[in-house]
Amino acid sequence: MRVRVIGRWGAFPRAGEATSGYLLEVGSHKILLDCGSGVLAALQKFIELRDLTSVFLSHRHYDHMADLGCLQYACLIDMDLQRRDTPLRLLTSEEVEGEWSIPVMKGTQEIGVNESARVTLEDGVKVTFFRTNHDGYCLGVRIEFEGRVLAYTADTRYDETLVPYLKDADLLITESSFYADFHAAQYGHMNSYEAGKLASKANVKKLLLSHLPHFGNTQLLKEEAAVMFNGEILLAEFGLQVVI
Repeated sequence: MRVRVIGRWGAFPRAGEATSGYLLEVGSHKILLDCGSGVLAALQKFIELRDLTSVFLSHRHYDHMADLGCLQYACLIDMDLQRRDTPLRLLTSEEVEGEWSIPVMKGTQEIGVNESARVTLEDGVKVTFFRTNHDGYCLGVRIEFEGRVLAYTADTRYDETLVPYLKDADLLITESSFYADFHAAQYGHMNSYEAGKLASKANVKKLLLSHLPHFGNTQLLKEEAAVMFNGEILLAEFGLQVVI
C-alpha cells in the first residue's frame, strides 16, 4: 500500500493547494479517498485521471467532494476518447439510497454505501465502512490488503466507539482541525490532543494528521498529539507519500 497526500486542508484550500484528498495505490487499484476543492488539479501531478479505479466520498460537505462534478466530466471525456476502458467506481456515503444530488454521468458508476456495507475489490482488497460522529452523515473507511491496514476517519468528533474500526491499523489518517486548547466538538471535529488519544486507544502504528486549521503554527499539532500517542506522527504535506 502507498498513500499520497493530495489535499490536506479543512474548509477551504490554501493558495495552490487542496482540501481533503488522498491517493491510495493498493494491488492493481488507484483509489481516491475524498475529492475536495483543488484535488483534481493536484492529483494530476502524480497520475493520469484515467488511471483512477475508484473514488470514496465520505460525506457531502464541499471540502470533501467539491471536485466531484469536474471529475465526472473528465471520466466522460476519457470514455468518449477511449482512454478509459471501464467507468470510474464512485463509492458514495448514503444514509438513504439515492441521497446524492449530483447526477452520475457516462464514465462513472455510483455505488451507494453505508456503515453496514462491505466491498471486496479485485485482487482481494477489502473495504469496510463505519459511521463517524460528525454533522450530517459521514463515513470513515478501513482498507485491508495482504495483512496491511489503512484507516481513514474523514471528519469526526472524538468518539471512542470508533476504536474497533481503527484497531491496529498500520496507518491512521485522521483530522486535526484544531489545536489542543480548542473545544473542537462544537464544530463537529477533533483537536490534535484528541487525535493522538484516539490513535493510542486504537493501537495504530503510525498517525497522519490532516484536515488542518488555517491559523496558528501547524507544527504544534504534532507536539500536542504526541502527548497521547507514542508512535510515529506525520503532519500532512502536499505530495507526502507513506508506504505501508
